[in-house]
Amino acid sequence: SSGINAEWPLRPGSYTTTNLPLATETAILVEFSADCPDSKLSVVIGGEVLPVYATNDGHMVTLVKEHSALPASSYSVDFYDEAGIAAYKNHVKDSDVAAPTPVHSASVNHPGVSKEGLPIQTEFIVMVASLLVWWGANSIKAKISE
Repeated sequence: SSGINAEWPLRPGSYTTTNLPLATETAILVEFSADCPDSKLSVVIGGEVLPVYATNDGHMVTLVKEHSALPASSYSVDFYDEAGIAAYKNHVKDSDVAAPTPVHSASVNHPGVSKEGLPIQTEFIVMVASLLVWWGANSIKAKISE
């Protein structure tokens, strides 16, 4: 479908994992709405071909990998229709085949993952507070028992 870029504007939004203690893997999630004809879309992020899923609010694609496999960077998100993704796969197999032009491209900025918040885990703070409450209650109980 030539001219798709002009025919249906893409309105993307994105989310990436940034909090290291809360996640074991990094996720890049791209949600978008597009005034496009019903066609099967695929996305290429970092050389990986991913399917696009329809949601109630539009479309979505997700890439999940180990933190080290998705370092802080700006990732290009290239959208292809069925003919375009077939041409892209042929280009990957045989570099002599010309690379197709994506029907749309977007960029997702992933700031990387880091430890946010307190330098100690909240579970430790709760445990210490619980021990202090228990110790205080035991001290009061011992004084009353005397």
